[in-house]
Amino acid sequence: MRIGKARYLAPVAALVMVASACGSDDGNDPDAAQEEVAALPASDLNAAPREDLQEGGTFVWALSEYEEQHNMVHVQGNKAEVRRVLGSLMPTPTRFDDEGGFAPNEAYVLDYGVSDDGLEVSYTLNPDAVWSNGEPITWEDYEAQVITRKGERDGEFEVGSDTGYKWIEDVVQGEDEYSFTLEFSRPYADWPALFDIVYPKEYMEDEELFLEGYDGEIPVTAGPFADPEFDDVTQRITVTKNEDWWGEPAMLDEIVFTHVAIDGQATAFNNGEIDAFYLGYDAAAWELLKDREGTYFTRAVDNAHRFISLNAGSEMLQDKNVRQAISMAVNRDTMAEVALGAVDWPITGEVNRLLRSSQNGYQDNSDPVGTFDPEAAAALLDEAGWTLEEGAEFRTNEAGDTLTLGWVASEDMQLAKDEGDIAREMLAEIGVEVDVQNVPGNALFSDYVIPGNYEMASFVLTGSNPYPTDTEGNYSGPVDEAGEEWGNNTSFHSTQEINDLYEELAGETDPDRYAEIANQIDAAIWEEVLTIPLFERPGQYAMDENLRNWGAYGVAGSYVYEDIGWLAE
Repeated sequence: MRIGKARYLAPVAALVMVASACGSDDGNDPDAAQEEVAALPASDLNAAPREDLQEGGTFVWALSEYEEQHNMVHVQGNKAEVRRVLGSLMPTPTRFDDEGGFAPNEAYVLDYGVSDDGLEVSYTLNPDAVWSNGEPITWEDYEAQVITRKGERDGEFEVGSDTGYKWIEDVVQGEDEYSFTLEFSRPYADWPALFDIVYPKEYMEDEELFLEGYDGEIPVTAGPFADPEFDDVTQRITVTKNEDWWGEPAMLDEIVFTHVAIDGQATAFNNGEIDAFYLGYDAAAWELLKDREGTYFTRAVDNAHRFISLNAGSEMLQDKNVRQAISMAVNRDTMAEVALGAVDWPITGEVNRLLRSSQNGYQDNSDPVGTFDPEAAAALLDEAGWTLEEGAEFRTNEAGDTLTLGWVASEDMQLAKDEGDIAREMLAEIGVEVDVQNVPGNALFSDYVIPGNYEMASFVLTGSNPYPTDTEGNYSGPVDEAGEEWGNNTSFHSTQEINDLYEELAGETDPDRYAEIANQIDAAIWEEVLTIPLFERPGQYAMDENLRNWGAYGVAGSYVYEDIGWLAE
């Protein structure tokens, strides 16, 4: 459904005015706000030791999307909600902490390490680890993923990213089926990020199983929870405690992952239908729940940021001058105030795509392209051949085409709809027409963003580990020699400079130089305007106060699912 401009003009104006009022009424100081962000805890899990938890119970966990594709190696499966479900069911060889440290997850890997020259990484697997079909988890499962990720199989394997794997020359079996060594062509500093989720080898080797095996089902598992049941009617995935689990037993009897539209999650929580959800920047949710007894609100760094994605592969946005003009015409401070001003969170639009505020070397790299400057934006559009004729509302080119950009927003999320409407009014000030289309939340990525059927959209990129190289697939490319496949890069554009910087970053072991390169990449992405960062996402979750070891995990990237549980009475 197309949304007409006149219908939303008054509410949008009101939103912008409210944001400005919030800034003046509370005397918001951007520098002070950034200092407050920098002082946030690295994580907040409402933590409790296992001995303080009851054995058993059900945790109803709200998801914003009900996904079909659960192969995260596939381009359609690389989604945060998919990762949350799979974390309870599938092998994850590394555990990260909220300071960026790492250690082998001994349920799957007893030991691992890198050689002095950085060219070999050796693994010793846990021989007790088995798939739910009874097969052992061996070096062949890891080898299969390497081959697929590198793009070395015949057939249509739509792989989202080859970061790290492309430098692996060989996977060599060790003294038995539970040991192997990765041999690299060059050092890869962030090797602990490899194998985030491991699948049985046959689902990496066979083209049909790669596409369909984990689509709408999770047929083979190996985690503290098991037996996933999909209910497409209620849009729930239920997992139960794995009685055959060889590791520390899960405290919960079951987890019910249930899809609830974002704007309805607070009401569902207030009614006792769910036990916890990501509150973030939902103003209505905060107003409803802020004084609710028995509710715990987390407050910490979140390994994610919200941004406007620009499809640079679309005809209207292929010109860098146009993309830069769009960026300079969007007042990011206003966008941040609209989102954060009503949820008791520091209001700042300062954000880095690669580094969180808690990490070494974090800095803002937005100037000048990320600085609000409508006059400079208008000049860039003139230079690009999009002129505003006297008396005209929108710009046209020599062919008489109007500069119209399609914006898709999730109809399940009020903030996303507001962002589209506010951006429409801001861009109208420089003569750019924006056509906002509100689409079903479950279709936003699969039908619009991932296949490139959009020009602008706002959403969140969430990290699954502490490493900036994890973003390579989002900003580099293309991933094929023909230059037609972009994997996880939903901006469908990059440069050789960005690609080369990611190559350098991956091999750098000095932390200061590593941070310096990460900032160079962020600055280069600003120059190309693949995205327009809006703010670092708040680590603010709402949960029953008796739920423990769940919430804002920071750069750790995931939970220890077997430790999630209810406080004993």
